[in-house]
Amino acid sequence: MGTTTGGILDFALISQGNFAFTLFNVLVFVILFLIGKLFIAYIKRYFKAKQLTDKQLKFEGREIAVWKLVKQVIWLAIIYIGFLSLRLNNSQLEITGILKLEFFRFETFHIAVYHIFVVIAVVVLARISLSFLKVWLLRTVSRNQNVDQGTQYVYIQLAKYFVYGVSSIIILRSLGMSMTLFLGGTAFLLVGVGLGLQHIFSMYISGFLLLFEGALKVGDIIEIPLNGKDVVAKIIEINLRTSKIETRDGMILVVPNNKLTHESVNNWTYGSQLTRFTIPVTVKYGTDLNMVKEILIRCASAHPSVSDQREVFVRFLQFGKDGFELDVVFWASQNFYIEIHKSDIRFAIESEFKKYGIEIPFHQVEVHSDK
Repeated sequence: MGTTTGGILDFALISQGNFAFTLFNVLVFVILFLIGKLFIAYIKRYFKAKQLTDKQLKFEGREIAVWKLVKQVIWLAIIYIGFLSLRLNNSQLEITGILKLEFFRFETFHIAVYHIFVVIAVVVLARISLSFLKVWLLRTVSRNQNVDQGTQYVYIQLAKYFVYGVSSIIILRSLGMSMTLFLGGTAFLLVGVGLGLQHIFSMYISGFLLLFEGALKVGDIIEIPLNGKDVVAKIIEINLRTSKIETRDGMILVVPNNKLTHESVNNWTYGSQLTRFTIPVTVKYGTDLNMVKEILIRCASAHPSVSDQREVFVRFLQFGKDGFELDVVFWASQNFYIEIHKSDIRFAIESEFKKYGIEIPFHQVEVHSDK
């Protein structure tokens, strides 16, 4: 009942030798955490004022990478200051002795207190290094007008895999794991891949092919056979094993990478920036085809999504069962919502046909009686 506030803060949660982790240390960590949050909030307000943290960006631009880099540096500094604060109430604290305290050991492999800090430091430094790489890569490729958004995404993904791969090796080495044992385990894994994991391994190989080859990139609009029908979708993410595509219905589908590399995929974005589209029309026999041709060209050319770089023209396909069969041919960019634009053009054609009295014939069906 006579316990003072100082006495409460001196209550040891962890005590070993000359070291004591008390409620005071908890309070210091909480205060440092709040300071870090407030400092980040203040800097974030500056970034927002400069419009550098726009969450609408589908691709992680240079400004976003800088913002992440700033946050990571701040939290690394907070962790370091928090570690130093342990000496406030542990004047005789031997940091090296605590860091060498081991939790587990098996031959050369062991886990000690300092490994926790090594893992944290490597992960944080890996994220900071990745942010530096993103800033440098995006600054470099932004000067090249021939490097599009999809290619930038490939560079960032490869940099991410490289940094995380090196970080994993550093962590394993710090834990005392022999690289010979690690390579032996990798060889055993490859044997397992050869025996029963060919399909999964194929997806990873396909992921590397997609990233290095560049035939399909993020942002490309593709036509791919799924569940027995052709689906038009946009590639929004490419990972090592699977990729994410967005259909025109707004559905996000996760597709194995080997389906993108082994199936026949029509890439609307590959090569020319313009793609040819057609709208078929049938008119009644006896209709003035020159007038029909003029109307079709006028309606297609008037739509804002139709390119004026290529000439819109009309083809006379054949004398059909029900009337003259024609189609209007136009060029447009690889638009994800081209079907909506084609619908707009059809509405305009129908309105013009009605204005000039042009009829679209009903399908004729002949019925024969045996009597």
